[in-house]
Amino acid sequence: MIYFDEADNSGDNLLDKIQPVYLLLSHDFTEAEAREILKPLASVSGAAELHFKNVKKHYKQQQALLQCFQHPLISTDRVFAFAAHKEFMITIQIVDKLIEHVLHKQGIDIYKDGTNISTANMIYMLGTKFWDRQLFDSMCQKFVQWNRTIQKEDGQAFYDAALHLHQSIKEDNEKAFTGLILQSAIYLLKIQASFQKYSIDATLSCFAVHCHHWSKKNQGALDITCDNSHQMTYWEGMIQFLTTLPDEEVGFGSRKHNAAIKVKNVSQMDSKDSIQLQLADLLASAINYYFISVVKKSDDKFPDKIIESLEGKVMLNKMWPGLEITPEELDMTDTEGTNPLDFFADHVARNPSAFDKARSKKNQNG
Repeated sequence: MIYFDEADNSGDNLLDKIQPVYLLLSHDFTEAEAREILKPLASVSGAAELHFKNVKKHYKQQQALLQCFQHPLISTDRVFAFAAHKEFMITIQIVDKLIEHVLHKQGIDIYKDGTNISTANMIYMLGTKFWDRQLFDSMCQKFVQWNRTIQKEDGQAFYDAALHLHQSIKEDNEKAFTGLILQSAIYLLKIQASFQKYSIDATLSCFAVHCHHWSKKNQGALDITCDNSHQMTYWEGMIQFLTTLPDEEVGFGSRKHNAAIKVKNVSQMDSKDSIQLQLADLLASAINYYFISVVKKSDDKFPDKIIESLEGKVMLNKMWPGLEITPEELDMTDTEGTNPLDFFADHVARNPSAFDKARSKKNQNG
């Protein structure tokens, strides 16, 4: 059984200044192992349910938690985490939903050599460091709003904001990025048709990465238990649909992965009834506490102690802005492979009833 918990999921509110990072964590500890790991904290906490939000308020409990994290059972083959920088996720979605659409029409596959990642890195760096920050933030805010409402007027407001930003940029090579965004305006309604509730948050994509990790490690389909989550409930149908995809590799370079997720069952329960979910909460929230301190440039020393206590003990992936631009820097020189979006679209076309059922389930759960 694999146990999942998430930290700071604000849904499609990717501009949340209080919770700027989302993290999903999973582990495979048994109940006995989880209790053994948490003994130091259980001995000083009188709480019936252990939660990081309470532990971080008390020095003795902080120290006990650090002791828990040093337990030899905690290791990279037992704990996996994925952290997503929410503001950067907006840039990624602009690239994936708008720029990809334009370049695909021109016969360019932006996933082949990591162009999607390098473009997102460039836009985010320019937007936050060199361009008019207020205009860049306004464009991002309008994009999030458009995804929330799925209304043509909000789409037009987004493109108005993108135009204002474009006109403020002096360098032609930099204007090329916002120019690609503006070129997508003629496809507004078609692009908008792909929007859906929670489609720009990281829940489903992070969950899929976790499933690929554990199914590869365990060589089989997974039984999964999650803490109660609105987003996981919403995506139930799509998760089931993803299990029906052919067992084939898609993607390019270091981003190659299996198209299908190998899952037998996903159940949800209240963490108060599971010590394993409480352990997942403590690990997820503590690690994310560190990442949030990095984004906010906090002077709090506890986050540093957390990451020091877990150094080399957690398998960690990140969706984070970087300076990597070239295929070599991105480890994307291998251009042999299959475009994952084309593969998915082809499978949907071959199995429309299954996809319609997945979409129907989302609407019911939404």
